[in-house]
Amino acid sequence: MLPNGRGGLYRGRVTIAADRITEVVPHPVDRTAHHDDIDFSPHVALPGFIDLQLNGAFGHDITTDPETMWPIGERLLSQGVTAFLPTVVSSSPQQRSAAYAAIRARPVGYKGATPLGLHIEGPALSPQSAGSHAPAQLIGDAAALADEIIAEADAVALVTVAPEVANAVGAIERLAAAGITLSLGHTAASATQTQRALEAGATAFTHLFNGMGPLHHREVGAVGVALLHPTAHVSIIVDGYHLADDAIRLAWCLAGPGRTFLVTDAMAGMGAPGGAYHLGGVPAQCDETARNNDGSLAGSLLTMAEAACRLRRVTGASWDDLATVTAVNPAALVGDADRGRLEAGKRADIAVVDTALRPVATIIGGEVVYRRLERPAVADAVTSRQVIDSETAGARAGPGLVDQVVKQVVIGVDIGGTTFKAAAFDGTRLGAVRRGRTGANRPAVEVLADVRAVIDDIASADGAEVVGVGIACPGVVDAAAGTVVEAINLNWRDIDVIEGLGRDLTPPVTVEHDVRLAAMAEWETGAGAGADSMLYVSVGTGVASRLFTPVGTERGSGGLAGEMGFIAVGPDRLPLEHVASGRALVAGYQAATGRTLPASEVIAAADRDPDAARLTASAVGALAQGVAAAVCLQDPQIVVMGGGVSAASPAMIDALALRVAELLKPLRLPPPISVAAHGARSGIIGAALHARRTATTPSDEAGPAGHS
Repeated sequence: MLPNGRGGLYRGRVTIAADRITEVVPHPVDRTAHHDDIDFSPHVALPGFIDLQLNGAFGHDITTDPETMWPIGERLLSQGVTAFLPTVVSSSPQQRSAAYAAIRARPVGYKGATPLGLHIEGPALSPQSAGSHAPAQLIGDAAALADEIIAEADAVALVTVAPEVANAVGAIERLAAAGITLSLGHTAASATQTQRALEAGATAFTHLFNGMGPLHHREVGAVGVALLHPTAHVSIIVDGYHLADDAIRLAWCLAGPGRTFLVTDAMAGMGAPGGAYHLGGVPAQCDETARNNDGSLAGSLLTMAEAACRLRRVTGASWDDLATVTAVNPAALVGDADRGRLEAGKRADIAVVDTALRPVATIIGGEVVYRRLERPAVADAVTSRQVIDSETAGARAGPGLVDQVVKQVVIGVDIGGTTFKAAAFDGTRLGAVRRGRTGANRPAVEVLADVRAVIDDIASADGAEVVGVGIACPGVVDAAAGTVVEAINLNWRDIDVIEGLGRDLTPPVTVEHDVRLAAMAEWETGAGAGADSMLYVSVGTGVASRLFTPVGTERGSGGLAGEMGFIAVGPDRLPLEHVASGRALVAGYQAATGRTLPASEVIAAADRDPDAARLTASAVGALAQGVAAAVCLQDPQIVVMGGGVSAASPAMIDALALRVAELLKPLRLPPPISVAAHGARSGIIGAALHARRTATTPSDEAGPAGHS
């Protein structure tokens, strides 16, 4: 499952060659597994976590023993971390020199998390806000530190300084010019001093609130400037000790996912037994957290996965937000263009987590370097009426208890002009598709009785608990009433779909327009999953469209999804539906040849049959006019073609894209035109997604399909 760009998830496929991502696409429904495939569903793939402040871990302190950054990096894999900045706190020049040497001495065959450079935190910090930094190591002038770091620039990625230290502004200018990222922290600076440091080249704030002067109504200081600045990034330590939940929410409201990134500030006690450790040269006691002898905080015992989980709980951060604050923003801050995103061309560094953000697997450079030992217990997409550890269930209760583990599914039904299709959906995979006959000559009561029989068969055969049923219907649909007002293709008028299925159907039933639901499937889990806006064009028995945007959806000025079919096209000004629909192709071919062929076969015969070629060309031309008009009116980022005709021939879509580009050339660049990822199954998946919204799924903490 991958973040879909709008807070939800979709079932995707990431293709990797060597150490690079070559493709990220929705997982094709009918794709046959390849021997190199790894199926991580129902887990979630995020960009590998990048921790820009890690002082130590697993009993090791990086400042006093910098060579331990390498064994630390190997063990960070179990936490989903693929890159980090080993952090050196305020210390002597000799200790920093050892760290410069250590990061350059990468061990042969090393496969751990990648150190991207050192984070030099101090010693040019404010004595009033030094925290756990040894006072004896602090310096009052940043100029000499800048000289030292510029000479070692290849080993350093990030430097934290206090703006009020002497020559800090000049040091920031010089270090920024050398390509080093500057962050402001451990400071009691005024707002004016802070602003000058930002103007000199600083771009971030180190662990916001902590080690900073308080926010005062007459002097907002570094905290106020950080929260109000339009571009500066802020790191936060979300461990339940460094920040109150309201402070996290305040930073989230003002800095948001666009400027926030998570750090652990972890020290030697992280991942180690409780006891006495050091942060630099300062002793600390670790139990529930790390504290100095005076009781003040001394770094944290936090992991990146724990930080992300807590941020989600406190702020409601979406999956996209979590990817941004754990990977996108950290990579951007230190200027690493290779990492931080799951995109073609990027380095294949990936953290696979379950829906509770517990690491499942870590991939670095395309290689699975860590994989959690999975017990055959209840999977994330499965719920249980009784919590069972399947390794011990038999011993505790004997045979039969494991049978109480029940998977929850929804059933999606797509009713079309000639057939209906239905299948179970568990949030990750679509089950076997069952079909039945519809048509204008079949009474609605017969069709709905057949639909009910298929629903019952799926529910009993699947062995799962059905928690919702979604019905996608053609025509004019009153979703609130559960009725089809009019569907010409089926000869339905004022049909109560829920009544026709039977009031004894236990799961809640939702009814919506088939184009809306097919479009929703593509917008949330298919070809339009990453787009800011999507025009979905359905070309089946009829022609319809739907525009999806982040703020809502549109059906056209008349409020009908099928309105696109009434656009007048061509010299005869015929409605689009009379030229480009599947029904029009069948009728046109029959009139020309006396033979009846399905629309898909008419299209397939276009390369050898003049009548089929003429009708297909006319349909493509008419569709191009309709799509071009919709693009001009609605400005979508992508056009997705769905329905029976569009799925029948990718060549037809290629021809359509060229014609649309020609029509739009005088006005604008055309959006890409894509075939629906789910093809003929978009309506089923959309109906199932719609049903999930009304279903109660308490075990699905995050909602595998993006809806909880």
